[in-house]
Amino acid sequence: MSEIRFLSDSLINKIAAGEVLERPASAVKELVENSIDAEAKKIDIFIRNGGKSEIIVSDDGQGIKKDELEKAVLRHTTSKLNSSNLNCIKTMGFRGEALSSIASVSDFSISSNQNNNSEGYEIKIVSGIVKYVKPKNQKKGSTVKVKNLFFSTPARLKFLKSENYESTLIKRLIQKFALIHYDKEFNLYLNNNITIKASPTKEKEAKHRFFSRVNQILGTDFVENSIDLDANTANLSLSGLIGYPTFNYSNSNNQFVSVNGRVINDKTLNSIFRVAYKDVMFHDRFPQLILNIKCPLDWVDINVHPMKNEVRFSDFKFLKSFIIKKFRNAFEDINFKNNKFKSLKSFDKQNYNNNFQEKIKLKEINNLNHNDDNNSNSSHESSKPKEFHPLGYAKSQFHGNFIISETEEGIIIVDQHAAHERIVYENLKKDYYSNKIKTQLLLIPIVLNLDNLVIKDSAKKFQNLAMFGLKIDVFGSNSIIVREIPSLVSDCNVKSLVDAVVNEIVNEDSFDLLETEVNKICSTIACHGSIRSGRKLEIEEMNDLLRKMENTKLSEQCNHGRPTFIKLNIGEIEKLFGRK
Repeated sequence: MSEIRFLSDSLINKIAAGEVLERPASAVKELVENSIDAEAKKIDIFIRNGGKSEIIVSDDGQGIKKDELEKAVLRHTTSKLNSSNLNCIKTMGFRGEALSSIASVSDFSISSNQNNNSEGYEIKIVSGIVKYVKPKNQKKGSTVKVKNLFFSTPARLKFLKSENYESTLIKRLIQKFALIHYDKEFNLYLNNNITIKASPTKEKEAKHRFFSRVNQILGTDFVENSIDLDANTANLSLSGLIGYPTFNYSNSNNQFVSVNGRVINDKTLNSIFRVAYKDVMFHDRFPQLILNIKCPLDWVDINVHPMKNEVRFSDFKFLKSFIIKKFRNAFEDINFKNNKFKSLKSFDKQNYNNNFQEKIKLKEINNLNHNDDNNSNSSHESSKPKEFHPLGYAKSQFHGNFIISETEEGIIIVDQHAAHERIVYENLKKDYYSNKIKTQLLLIPIVLNLDNLVIKDSAKKFQNLAMFGLKIDVFGSNSIIVREIPSLVSDCNVKSLVDAVVNEIVNEDSFDLLETEVNKICSTIACHGSIRSGRKLEIEEMNDLLRKMENTKLSEQCNHGRPTFIKLNIGEIEKLFGRK
């Protein structure tokens, strides 16, 4: 073996750069965080060739003293960590590695000025070697220029992707910063073309300024299709916008998350969001959301990843349960406001909600008047007002699957199978957790053939299905017999239902009846026990379904995430026909 020796400072810096800098977006993140820590109000970012050729970050922050410029680019030097306590870090950066790492693998310079004159200084570094420090015409603040990133580490440069890909990552990063720090101005230029221009607005309320910033960055659709979240408990708060279940995405890119103002991309948190949405969204879709988490500094460890993308919470179980609870409460409170005909954009959620409340008051007044009339004169029965219902009254069924309902605002189109599936699903879960699932004994038990290995491995699981109202016994060496089914799904195709449930449980390593398993089994039973597509319904059956939807939580989507209905206001219909 070779003798043990010390690594050179140059090699140490390049190794550190490999940990801190994965790609150009990593360098941009470190530099923008420095600007935020310097209390900048305006941050300009200039990118050329996806950041591979040039990155410039300019701000109007506090700046750096002339005699500290050289110290600022040394490893493990920082002005941000004033004690040895790593549990109470308020700033974005603190390690003192970012500038030295970037400077070791690029053509690098910083010009800075702490005063309101133009007499600044610049330091120039190439591949980690200081070339000069000299006066520079510089406004108050700092300007960092990074050219030819990774030119001294060609292996890292080789694995970078196309200019468009790297530019997209940088754009997404600046979007995250702009959404979190909505009181700062961010301007992003890609190859001299302005790509993001986000200026603070003058609204008095912070929430209104936040909504304005979301409109600037993501467009009006995001606000219109999201729920305003503001939840607090002891030392923990959640705020932002969580998308309606129907406003979903093909991946997690549209999840903008921060912890105490820090941009993070934590897969553990992403998994929590999936759990919170699992009853109302397709399994292969992702919610769109902007979530700001605030908690005591010592509740979260930000020192678990060199790029500070991931964090660790001291009480993760509490955070998880709190997020899931508040998300699900928000879904239950949306009151049929999200299932909008997507090609039309004029729906006013606030007016709809106000009108809904006014109609409820009118209904109560009318009911009181009606009761008074009954006490004084029963001849007024014919003048009884029609009761108001959010989902209106059924008019007809078409194509064997959809119900047309008339409301005071327009019409509603209901998918009868999806709507009934949610109703059955929620009732099954309610009955399961209260141990009240009613069963129906089959007059003629159904025998199903199965592979004997499946039967051997799943015999105990079949017994556990009794808790869901399915009474299944092993019947010989290669068959099972179904004796009872839940009363809620008494009209279903029993063979098809049992086949689906068996397929669910035989592929599970365990069957411990935790929430995931409960939801999965109930979902399968509900799907097979719901009103089937093509079934003809009478008007009374349609209205009964509408009333049950109004009294069932989360009835805006089936348990697979499909919308159960869409609504079309009369004004929108008139526009389609050129009447407005």
